[in-house]
Amino acid sequence: MKQRYLTAEELARIKGEFYTVSIDEEERPPIYVSPEEFLPLMKMLKNDHTLSFTHLSCLTAVDWKDTIDVVYYLFSELLGAYVVVKVKTIRNHPEIPSVTSVFPGAEFEEREVYDLMGVRFTGHPDMRRILMPEGFKGHPLRKDFTYKKPAPPKATRVGEIEKEADL
Repeated sequence: MKQRYLTAEELARIKGEFYTVSIDEEERPPIYVSPEEFLPLMKMLKNDHTLSFTHLSCLTAVDWKDTIDVVYYLFSELLGAYVVVKVKTIRNHPEIPSVTSVFPGAEFEEREVYDLMGVRFTGHPDMRRILMPEGFKGHPLRKDFTYKKPAPPKATRVGEIEKEADL
Protein backbone atom coordinates (compact mmCIF):
# COMPACT_ATOMS: atom_id res chain seq x y z
CA MET A 1 0.00 0.00 0.00
CA LYS A 2 1.49 3.31 -1.07
CA GLN A 3 1.43 6.07 1.52
CA ARG A 4 -0.42 9.21 0.49
CA TYR A 5 0.86 12.66 1.32
CA LEU A 6 -0.86 16.01 0.89
CA THR A 7 -1.67 17.09 -2.65
CA ALA A 8 -0.28 20.26 -4.21
CA GLU A 9 -3.67 21.96 -3.72
CA GLU A 10 -3.82 21.04 -0.02
CA LEU A 11 -0.24 22.26 0.48
CA ALA A 12 -0.95 25.51 -1.39
CA ARG A 13 -3.91 26.19 0.92
CA ILE A 14 -1.71 25.75 4.00
CA LYS A 15 1.00 27.93 2.50
CA GLY A 16 -1.59 30.64 1.81
CA GLU A 17 -2.65 30.74 5.49
CA PHE A 18 0.83 30.77 7.08
CA TYR A 19 3.31 33.25 5.63
CA THR A 20 6.46 31.56 7.01
CA VAL A 21 5.61 28.15 5.53
CA SER A 22 7.85 26.86 2.78
CA ILE A 23 7.38 23.54 1.00
CA ASP A 24 9.98 21.46 -0.82
CA GLU A 25 8.88 19.98 -4.12
CA GLU A 26 9.34 16.30 -3.37
CA GLU A 27 7.30 13.11 -3.41
CA ARG A 28 6.80 13.52 0.36
CA PRO A 29 7.04 17.30 0.75
CA PRO A 30 7.73 18.49 4.29
CA ILE A 31 6.19 21.72 5.51
CA TYR A 32 8.82 24.05 6.97
CA VAL A 33 7.42 26.58 9.43
CA SER A 34 8.89 29.18 11.77
CA PRO A 35 8.71 28.63 15.53
CA GLU A 36 6.29 31.60 15.73
CA GLU A 37 3.71 30.04 13.40
CA PHE A 38 4.35 26.44 14.41
CA LEU A 39 1.67 26.04 17.09
CA PRO A 40 -1.11 27.76 15.07
CA LEU A 41 -0.22 25.52 12.10
CA MET A 42 -0.42 22.36 14.22
CA LYS A 43 -3.80 23.45 15.62
CA MET A 44 -5.07 24.09 12.10
CA LEU A 45 -3.82 20.74 10.78
CA LYS A 46 -5.59 18.91 13.61
CA ASN A 47 -8.82 20.94 13.86
CA ASP A 48 -9.57 21.80 10.22
CA HIS A 49 -12.46 19.49 9.27
CA THR A 50 -11.14 19.01 5.71
CA LEU A 51 -7.67 17.91 6.92
CA SER A 52 -8.12 16.36 10.39
CA PHE A 53 -4.52 15.32 11.15
CA THR A 54 -5.44 13.89 14.54
CA HIS A 55 -2.62 11.38 14.99
CA LEU A 56 0.93 12.45 15.90
CA SER A 57 2.81 9.33 14.89
CA CYS A 58 6.38 10.52 15.46
CA LEU A 59 8.28 13.46 16.92
CA THR A 60 12.05 13.57 16.50
CA ALA A 61 14.94 15.94 15.87
CA VAL A 62 17.86 16.11 13.44
CA ASP A 63 21.19 17.77 14.19
CA TRP A 64 22.53 19.52 11.07
CA LYS A 65 25.55 20.99 12.93
CA ASP A 66 24.43 24.60 12.26
CA THR A 67 20.73 24.09 13.12
CA ILE A 68 18.55 21.50 14.82
CA ASP A 69 15.31 20.58 13.04
CA VAL A 70 12.38 19.28 15.07
CA VAL A 71 10.31 16.93 12.89
CA TYR A 72 6.65 15.93 13.34
CA TYR A 73 4.87 13.16 11.40
CA LEU A 74 1.08 13.51 11.41
CA PHE A 75 -1.58 11.19 9.99
CA SER A 76 -5.15 11.95 8.91
CA GLU A 77 -7.56 9.02 8.95
CA LEU A 78 -10.05 11.18 7.07
CA LEU A 79 -7.66 11.66 4.13
CA GLY A 80 -5.61 8.52 4.65
CA ALA A 81 -2.60 10.83 4.29
CA TYR A 82 0.57 11.83 6.10
CA VAL A 83 2.17 15.23 6.51
CA VAL A 84 5.66 16.06 7.77
CA VAL A 85 6.15 19.36 9.62
CA LYS A 86 9.68 20.66 10.28
CA VAL A 87 10.79 23.53 12.49
CA LYS A 88 14.36 24.85 12.28
CA THR A 89 15.84 26.01 15.57
CA ILE A 90 18.91 28.02 16.47
CA ARG A 91 21.63 25.57 17.42
CA ASN A 92 22.95 27.41 20.49
CA HIS A 93 19.39 28.01 21.81
CA PRO A 94 17.03 25.38 20.35
CA GLU A 95 13.54 26.22 21.56
CA ILE A 96 10.02 25.90 20.13
CA PRO A 97 6.50 25.85 21.61
CA SER A 98 5.24 22.56 23.05
CA VAL A 99 2.42 20.81 21.17
CA THR A 100 1.12 19.08 24.30
CA SER A 101 -1.89 21.42 24.27
CA VAL A 102 -2.79 20.07 20.81
CA PHE A 103 -1.41 16.52 21.04
CA PRO A 104 -1.21 15.47 24.72
CA GLY A 105 0.66 12.30 23.74
CA ALA A 106 3.64 14.44 22.72
CA GLU A 107 4.62 14.92 26.37
CA PHE A 108 7.08 12.00 26.58
CA GLU A 109 8.36 12.47 23.02
CA GLU A 110 9.19 16.13 23.68
CA ARG A 111 10.99 15.12 26.87
CA GLU A 112 13.00 12.57 24.90
CA VAL A 113 14.00 15.17 22.28
CA TYR A 114 14.94 17.57 25.09
CA ASP A 115 16.99 14.91 26.88
CA LEU A 116 18.89 13.61 23.84
CA MET A 117 19.09 16.72 21.62
CA GLY A 118 18.71 19.67 24.01
CA VAL A 119 15.62 21.22 22.38
CA ARG A 120 13.49 23.10 24.94
CA PHE A 121 9.70 23.09 24.50
CA THR A 122 8.14 26.22 26.00
CA GLY A 123 4.86 25.57 27.76
CA HIS A 124 5.64 21.88 28.35
CA PRO A 125 3.99 20.64 31.57
CA ASP A 126 7.03 18.64 32.79
CA MET A 127 10.24 19.61 30.95
CA ARG A 128 12.90 17.37 32.49
CA ARG A 129 15.11 14.49 31.43
CA ILE A 130 13.43 11.17 30.71
CA LEU A 131 16.28 8.79 29.74
CA MET A 132 19.51 10.22 31.14
CA PRO A 133 20.10 10.84 34.87
CA GLU A 134 19.22 14.34 36.12
CA GLY A 135 22.84 15.35 36.67
CA PHE A 136 24.00 14.20 33.22
CA LYS A 137 25.96 16.85 31.32
CA GLY A 138 25.12 17.42 27.66
CA HIS A 139 22.78 15.81 25.14
CA PRO A 140 24.14 12.53 23.72
CA LEU A 141 22.60 12.62 20.21
CA ARG A 142 24.02 16.03 19.31
CA LYS A 143 26.94 15.96 16.92
CA ASP A 144 29.07 18.07 19.25
CA PHE A 145 28.59 15.71 22.22
CA THR A 146 31.75 14.05 23.55
CA TYR A 147 31.60 11.26 26.07
CA LYS A 148 34.12 11.31 28.88
CA LYS A 149 34.64 7.74 29.98
CA PRO A 150 34.81 7.44 33.77
CA ALA A 151 37.99 6.05 35.32
CA PRO A 152 37.72 2.31 35.98
CA PRO A 153 37.65 1.22 39.61
CA LYS A 154 40.95 0.16 41.13
CA ALA A 155 41.45 -3.59 40.81
CA THR A 156 42.39 -5.45 43.96
CA ARG A 157 43.30 -9.07 44.56
CA VAL A 158 41.13 -11.29 46.73
CA GLY A 159 43.90 -11.67 49.34
CA GLU A 160 44.22 -7.89 49.60
CA ILE A 161 40.50 -7.51 50.28
CA GLU A 162 40.73 -10.08 53.13
CA LYS A 163 43.74 -8.22 54.62
CA GLU A 164 41.84 -4.89 54.50
CA ALA A 165 38.85 -6.51 56.21
CA ASP A 166 41.06 -7.75 59.09
CA LEU A 167 42.32 -4.22 59.76
